[in-house]
Amino acid sequence: MSSKAAKRYAKALFELANEKNELQTIHSDLSMIYNAIQQSPDLQKALSNPTINTSKKSEIVNKIFASKVSPLTVNLLHTLASNDRLNILGDIYKAFDNFYKKQKGIINATVTTAVPLNDKLEQQIYQKIKDLTGSKEIDLLKIIDPSILGGFVLNVEDLRYDASIKGKLAKIKSKLVEN
Repeated sequence: MSSKAAKRYAKALFELANEKNELQTIHSDLSMIYNAIQQSPDLQKALSNPTINTSKKSEIVNKIFASKVSPLTVNLLHTLASNDRLNILGDIYKAFDNFYKKQKGIINATVTTAVPLNDKLEQQIYQKIKDLTGSKEIDLLKIIDPSILGGFVLNVEDLRYDASIKGKLAKIKSKLVEN
């Protein structure tokens, strides 16, 4: 879960990016940086290593990202480096992403299936989410979990719809236990 400091940085950055009409750019920058850090254990270690001084960390992020991101994002990286906060960059991205999606009306949803979805079923799930939420844009995370045996589990915001075989078996079991 994201820290209070990460939320404060994200909110300030979000407001500044919105003011400068750079929301999409900053969102893309943060996404790219987050993914780069996630894919590089060495970079993760370097940014969170307390024995590496802040100027060296600033130099590292500058070399890797400065030419690829907007000046606003570069300022964030330098501010985080100078305050020894680069280790919360992932949480800042997640908080910024939440602010961004909320403003854009993008709904987060997760569907868990035992096997990969075919195109037809995926479109039906998108349509069901649109009908439920009224949202035009959905960010659907697809998870494959063979332990649900079949069917699917859909999570949309605070709503959970369990149409899995595992869920149905659990309901039958609880009814048998009651009787």
